[in-house]
Amino acid sequence: MTDGGKFTKSIMTDKKITFEQFCDPAFRRAELISTRDGAVWTAFLELNGIINKSQLAQQYFCKSQGWLSQKLHGCTVCDRKREFTEEEYHQLADAFRDIAHRLMRHADEIAAGR
Repeated sequence: MTDGGKFTKSIMTDKKITFEQFCDPAFRRAELISTRDGAVWTAFLELNGIINKSQLAQQYFCKSQGWLSQKLHGCTVCDRKREFTEEEYHQLADAFRDIAHRLMRHADEIAAGR
């Protein structure tokens, strides 16, 4: 999250925070997830190794993992910053809900088995 002492994903807001708040992971997470791009960043960070980004991009967006990575990291390509659109934010949220529903269904099947 840092690049030479500077934050690449801004978790700071206009209000001043104390050193204790800055050192508190729960406070920093709450600040980060207060924005959509921060919430997406946090979700992928916390689910790293659990969610296959390549398959998610292919199955839910019909795009490549590189496309998803550019959107996630806000890369500049051809002088344009790659960001999720409103529709893509909703599509990503629906994808996570679908994955959660599928996991719950499998968990229920496991629990119901002999």
